[in-house]
Amino acid sequence: MTKTITLRNLPKTLTPDKDVITLSINLNKLKYQQDERLHLKSALTEVKKYAEDNSDLNYSDLEKQIFDLIDEDLPYQGVTLFIQDTNSEILLLPRTTVDDIHITISKSPDLLSILREQPNKVYYLLALEGSTFRLFNVIDQTISPIKLSKDAPTDLVATLGSEKRGGEINFSGQGGSTTYHGHNETSKEKQIDLERYYREINKYLNRIVDLKTPVILMGLPKNIALFKKIADKLSISDIKISKAPTDLTDTQVEKAAQGDIASQEIELVNNSIAELSNKRVLTDTAEINDAIDTNQLNRLIINVGNLSDSVDTKLYNEINQIIIRALKIDSQVMVLKQDEPQSPSLIEGTTY
Repeated sequence: MTKTITLRNLPKTLTPDKDVITLSINLNKLKYQQDERLHLKSALTEVKKYAEDNSDLNYSDLEKQIFDLIDEDLPYQGVTLFIQDTNSEILLLPRTTVDDIHITISKSPDLLSILREQPNKVYYLLALEGSTFRLFNVIDQTISPIKLSKDAPTDLVATLGSEKRGGEINFSGQGGSTTYHGHNETSKEKQIDLERYYREINKYLNRIVDLKTPVILMGLPKNIALFKKIADKLSISDIKISKAPTDLTDTQVEKAAQGDIASQEIELVNNSIAELSNKRVLTDTAEINDAIDTNQLNRLIINVGNLSDSVDTKLYNEINQIIIRALKIDSQVMVLKQDEPQSPSLIEGTTY
């Protein structure tokens, strides 16, 4: 069996203190390049050798599961698989890029190899309109619509029904003049309806989304502000797209949002780095581990721009363990790709 996961929920899905096989595959290359198939065969040979010394892993069953998975024609550029034993689910992390087939077997999942190639930025994008909404997945700035269930409150009138307070505005013309007359509608009542409708959207999202994954809001500034005010339990991102999605197709929403997300991500990273000057920065791995033990680690920064090919294996494994432990206590993990002299070192942490 296979379960799709994000990096954020990976730590609580893995079984603690058990070896983890981390296998990254470029699905596109695998389809068209013979060399890539040979690389996969070589990686699976390592798994087979490991299985010979570990009775928990049935290699034949595992090999069949992996090839069945590949044959499904998955809608991703690549995947990373996390495997612990034959009885556990294969955990699948969708990837927008995987440079090459890569395998490690260790006590911790090899997150550094993933972050080094491309940080897996994961969000939801909530496109808010005056009387409906749409929801999208955002993974590494690749945006795709989410199909909503039949009970989704996708229409204000249908959702509020007879409890809708605002009516329609009618008009009549006579003698060159136009007279408007409200039908139980004022601006205040419309606002009440919209707020009540957004609360229904919030309730629905609470049931269907991963509450720890940030939600980017897209819409008119007043609608974004209203939803932020009433949002409960959702993790609302600092990134926002102040553009009305009305009359935009899903593809047009994707195009409109991609540039804004990329530029705002850079701005937020730069702001976060600037904040470090006012905080005590931990660079010693022992101190960072102590902060995790006492639940005091606020932010963990991994600067993959300073990750050299010759990094010590012990340090490499230790950093992987720190990342997974930080995620487990819900610390913010920030990934940088900066190799300038003034950039943060390979690993840094700040406390609350």
